[in-house]
Amino acid sequence: MIVLPILVAVSQAVGGGWHAAFHDIRQAGMGTLILHTLAVCVLVTLICGAVGLGTAWWVERTDLPGRRGWRMAMVAPLTVPPFVTSYAWVTVSSAFNGLAGAVVITSCTYFPLVFLMVSASLRGLDPALEESARSLGCSPGRVFRRVVLPQVKPALLGGMLLVGLDALVEFDAFAAVKFQTFSTDVYAQYLTGISVSGAAVLSMVSIVLCIAMLGGEWKLRGGAQYTRVSQGARRPPSLYPLGGSAPGVLAGMGVVVAASLGVPLGTLVYWFTRSSHQGLAAAAAGTRYLVPSTATSVGLAIASAAVGLVLALPIAVAVTSHRGKLVTLLERGSYLSYALPDLVGAIALGYAAAHWARPLYESVFLLVVAYAILFVPLGVVALRATLGQIEPGMEDCARSLGAGRLSSLWRVTLPVARPGIGAAAVLIFAFVIGDLSTTQVLLPPGMYTLSTQFWSNSSTVAFAAAAPYAAVLIGLALIATYVLMSRFGRVRTLEAG
Repeated sequence: MIVLPILVAVSQAVGGGWHAAFHDIRQAGMGTLILHTLAVCVLVTLICGAVGLGTAWWVERTDLPGRRGWRMAMVAPLTVPPFVTSYAWVTVSSAFNGLAGAVVITSCTYFPLVFLMVSASLRGLDPALEESARSLGCSPGRVFRRVVLPQVKPALLGGMLLVGLDALVEFDAFAAVKFQTFSTDVYAQYLTGISVSGAAVLSMVSIVLCIAMLGGEWKLRGGAQYTRVSQGARRPPSLYPLGGSAPGVLAGMGVVVAASLGVPLGTLVYWFTRSSHQGLAAAAAGTRYLVPSTATSVGLAIASAAVGLVLALPIAVAVTSHRGKLVTLLERGSYLSYALPDLVGAIALGYAAAHWARPLYESVFLLVVAYAILFVPLGVVALRATLGQIEPGMEDCARSLGAGRLSSLWRVTLPVARPGIGAAAVLIFAFVIGDLSTTQVLLPPGMYTLSTQFWSNSSTVAFAAAAPYAAVLIGLALIATYVLMSRFGRVRTLEAG
């Protein structure tokens, strides 16, 4: 299922012949597109890695005041639709057009991916490891570098991989930013009808870059195992005192929240307060689509999360339970859905349905399957982070008592992995509810979603009319954040039963 849109895109790329394909590459200005795309990918990945790791450490391992509130605030930006953040930053200042704006907007949107993975990994670590290092005279800095960082490396690299892949094919975050990358040029070629094959050719280049990123992450991650080897007691770790550095840490956390959440929320208020009476009246009239749009968005997101879990769970179980080239290929292949820009993947699936499965064309089922395919990597990474820390001896004990592989998986592994399963579902839900490109292509006629209504109003500069849809999107995002952080990485202590 994941490979299908890629195969269709390849056929579209070579459909006009190799000569035409190379002509499309030359016409697109490949050197500039590669330079812009790589610049965004590298800068955003490094920034998100540093911010995500630092904020996760402060929230999970220090006596930071209001840790629970900060935890929510660090994840909430992930569920705010990128195109809302894009319009918000450009409204603040036109200086955020170009590379600087692209990097700032994408970083504010995706750093929670790293925070989320590292935070869950930190909460799952055995605190005895750090306590032993500290008892041997290691300073907090050395404990972090020599004990904690190697343990959270898979989660850190997994989060950074998702950030890099998102930045590679991002379009929604650049909706209001005048900056040209592979994805924006692909969108322009499809929108203007200049060359479908040329847009597909550009997508092939992004697949090559994606494969290179997957290989780099796999080499850096290595083959070390990070599961606990003893039963031990699951308990919360001792917190490091911030001391005199607390004001600086709080200020840094405040800057991150202001940039990622304050700007979109503040812009919504600005749109309302600066609108004329006529604009507010038009906004009120436009809200007649608000309820059906909300119902459609929530329904599609729930269905897509369920299908995405069905696709991601077998891959995550195989990766954490077995080794070998086949399993590695299976996991790496699951990330290929991120290699195609959402628009290209959606058009490829629509083309496949129109030619080979006509009853599915322009159906809700096709849209749900497309969402699930495109966001499978989120589920795989979230599940892998949780399943990878479960003691293998638990399932071995169940099988020694007569349970089969499926029975031990169902009765032992999955109940323990419920926080990760819930996190995977909520992550897919949040990304689907804020998706724009796929929805625009595959949404059946006569249906509306919050993202498409926001886009239709904001593209005509009717920001007062777009604001209610953005407000509901952000409200749903905050609810999803609460559910996500109440489930993901939760550790059952002896006191909690």
